[in-house]
Amino acid sequence: MTVNQLSATSTDPALQVSDLCVDVDTPAGRIRLLDGVSLSVRSGERLAVVGESGSGKSVMARSILRLDDSFHLSGSIKVDGTELVGLPERRMERLRGSKVGMVFQDPLGALNPLCTIGEQVTEPLRVRGVRRPEAERAAIAILGELGVAKAAQRMRAYPHEFSGGMRQRVVLAMALIAEPDLLIADEPTTALDVRVQEQVIDLLHEVSTERDLAVILITHDLGIVAGFAERVAVMYAGRKIQDDAVGRLFAEPAHPYARGLIEAVPRLDQKMQRLVGIPGVPPHPGARPSGCAYHPRCPHRMEQCEVEVPRENPLATGGLVACHLYPADRSAQ
Repeated sequence: MTVNQLSATSTDPALQVSDLCVDVDTPAGRIRLLDGVSLSVRSGERLAVVGESGSGKSVMARSILRLDDSFHLSGSIKVDGTELVGLPERRMERLRGSKVGMVFQDPLGALNPLCTIGEQVTEPLRVRGVRRPEAERAAIAILGELGVAKAAQRMRAYPHEFSGGMRQRVVLAMALIAEPDLLIADEPTTALDVRVQEQVIDLLHEVSTERDLAVILITHDLGIVAGFAERVAVMYAGRKIQDDAVGRLFAEPAHPYARGLIEAVPRLDQKMQRLVGIPGVPPHPGARPSGCAYHPRCPHRMEQCEVEVPRENPLATGGLVACHLYPADRSAQ
């Protein structure tokens, strides 16, 4: 039996990513987009992945579902114990939607303007051989569950007839209709006003709780993380640099970059003269500095940071951090 034929066990996490590297070919040569990322998500757990644009959040999400043929993957991606790296495309097609659903950040771009809402929501079932009447009943039911009024009538509507918030509900229905175990939501509140953002996040929370669904929420908005996630993974320049419970991360961010992200968020419970920004900009994937990629922007950089990539070590309070300020012998105390 090959690794791709391993079956899931009850002890397997919904998702286990181990030492994932993603490379892409460019005219200037091969560039590494993700460099040794590891994380796991349990059934029913809500994980937020945060970081600036270019940190690798969306690359990781698309790599899990192998949506880009140009990506060269190494390492391991297991969903319910099944290895996805190297899995034949035919089996990946069956896994997408049934095991892992995805909500993209631009609902209008994710929907076909020439097809009705009903055609698009039923498609994940139709491609699996479900008969049209049964698929339509399931689509009406899930659209209604997600708050689309008069769902049976709206099945005949087109995407341009829906508001941004309603389109996001439709995309969520498409991701959930095949009853996956894991949902990846990539910037699901982008371009939505604050009120609609809150509705979308509340809806994600509700469906994840009711279905015991593992959720990965990818976002740059720390404001929505605190009220949604149980755990946070912070990424920078293609690497995961901290992984901790949401309460601990906000109260005591260990990595200087995580601390900078939190200090840059306005607080309603504190008087602030001005927001503290992070100086500099993230590096281009093809021009990352040696050692810790964050060291050119870090106020605590040491000589070691310039030459040595920090390993991920456990923190004494829980969680993991990749920073030379927390060597293994100190963090384990």
